[in-house]
Amino acid sequence: MVKIEKMMKKLMNGILAVGVLLAVGFTSANAQDVTDEDVKNYAIIELAKNSITDGISPMVNDMIEKQEGMTGQRFQELQKNKGEGAEDWEKQFLGLVNKQIDKKKKAATDVVKLLASNAMGAAKYKATKSAISSNADMKAKFDSYVAALQ
Repeated sequence: MVKIEKMMKKLMNGILAVGVLLAVGFTSANAQDVTDEDVKNYAIIELAKNSITDGISPMVNDMIEKQEGMTGQRFQELQKNKGEGAEDWEKQFLGLVNKQIDKKKKAATDVVKLLASNAMGAAKYKATKSAISSNADMKAKFDSYVAALQ
């Protein structure tokens, strides 16, 4: 019985080792399949997305500033508590602001989908995203393109 357990353990270790080698091989192959042009396109898409999402905080701050009786601290409390315990006008304001935030986030998502599908294709976009997050050289190229494009 002990021999069978040892054999099973060796077999499992062998299978695990093969799995790791295959995973490393696929990761390397995917990283190699991603071209500099793919990384550049990905950087452009990310910058387009960021140009929309980076405007959320200033928009919210502007809305808070223009709303009589509202402060940034109170708004944060309302967000955290999801409007619980808020006065009616605060709930309405929170709803209005959240609607604008959601609108910007949706626009950013739509831009990414549109650009990714038309500039790269969804599969290439995902492969590039994965390569950048798992490969230091790809990440460095991405950062270089972002810096050059800004």
